[in-house]
Amino acid sequence: MDYTIEKIENGLATFRYADNSYAEVALSAEMTEAEIDDLAFQFAPKSGTAPSHAVVGQTRTAAKMADDVQEVGDQPIVDNPDESLPEYLQNRAEAYGSPISQLEYITENGLEAWQAHVAEIKAQYPAPSE
Repeated sequence: MDYTIEKIENGLATFRYADNSYAEVALSAEMTEAEIDDLAFQFAPKSGTAPSHAVVGQTRTAAKMADDVQEVGDQPIVDNPDESLPEYLQNRAEAYGSPISQLEYITENGLEAWQAHVAEIKAQYPAPSE
C-alpha cells in the first residue's frame, strides 16, 4: 500500500495512506528506509472478517495468552504445564515429555507403540469425565 510521509515533528511522523487514513509513528535517527517502510506496512489499514464472538459494544478484559499452551481442536498441547491446567492434564503432560522426546519415542519405537504408551498415560491420569 502506498503512503506519503505527510509531516515529521519531534521524531513523530504522520503517514498518509492511499485511502486517506493516517498513522502517527515514532521514528529514530538510526532507522533505515526499509525499517520505515516496515513501520508504514505495520500501521497500514487492514481488513478482515470478525469472528462471531466479537460484538460491537462488547466490553472485554485484555489478557496475555499463555505461551506454553496451544490448542489443537479441543485438546491442549502443553510444553510447560502449570497450575492453570487441571491436575490430570499436568500429570499427562509431564508423563508425555517434551515434543522432542515424544518424536524420539515414535522414531525409535513406532507409532503404534507411542499410541499404546499414550493410552497407558491416559488410563493412569483419566479426565474427570473418562
